[in-house]
Amino acid sequence: MGNMNPGEHDLVLDGVRIHYEIRGDGPVLIAHSGGPGMDARGWGDLAGLDEWFTLVILHPRGSGLSSVPQDGAYRLRDYAADLEALREHLELEGPALMGWSHGGMVAMRYAIDHPTKLSKLILYDTAAYFGEFLDDIEEAVQAYRNEPWFDQSYRALQAEWAGEYESDDDMAALWADEMKFYFHEFDDDARAYHKQTKDLPVRMAPLQAFNEQEAESLDLRPELSAVSVPTLVIVGRDDFITNVRMAEEIRDHLPDATLRIFEQAGHFVHVEQPDAFAAAVRDFLLSS
Repeated sequence: MGNMNPGEHDLVLDGVRIHYEIRGDGPVLIAHSGGPGMDARGWGDLAGLDEWFTLVILHPRGSGLSSVPQDGAYRLRDYAADLEALREHLELEGPALMGWSHGGMVAMRYAIDHPTKLSKLILYDTAAYFGEFLDDIEEAVQAYRNEPWFDQSYRALQAEWAGEYESDDDMAALWADEMKFYFHEFDDDARAYHKQTKDLPVRMAPLQAFNEQEAESLDLRPELSAVSVPTLVIVGRDDFITNVRMAEEIRDHLPDATLRIFEQAGHFVHVEQPDAFAAAVRDFLLSS
């Protein structure tokens, strides 16, 4: 195993500076955050998983504390290549990998391309395919129409979908409003998380690249049979953006997968149900 000293680190890969944090003790779990374009500090304390695991928290290219690729390379295979380079740099043999949201798509791409390099895989509130499931999103959003924040947040969501933003600051302001839809309920815990993370930078270039180059044609389902490691698929019952039907599709196309649906949770299960989330991850990763 290479340099696994706790702390903040940088690794330069083909001119791109990839930032990562190491903390905790125990078996290694690499955590790839979502977005694309979101700051990996949005993981927060990750439900206290560093009590049982050594967490390697990757800041994806062009996001958070990592630098921007000059060639604008933001495809799933580019992110997956960064994961493999980091694994090799740290000399990790059979780490576990958890991908959240867009990070889950990266994790699937990685597990397809490198089927022997992982011990276990966690796919957290993510999708292998959008297709007809996009029809579910508008109905799910309307479930919040009686909330006092609905009108402003709905306008922000529509503006993002229409690409009505011109800068990172514009996108960050939209995200601060629309984030409220990503919770089962915008309660005290959700408001506390929102306050802690709403000012983290959001990068528009990775998001635009995904929307324009991959989202419409995304379909990893035919390749998932190549994923040979045990996989835990996690989804919040009320996740409106990567919903239960998407999670079921992932499970159904994997050779060895377990689906865990968390009640009273949306896209932020580790924030809304931290104890249950940590227990599920711990039980899965520490089981033989």
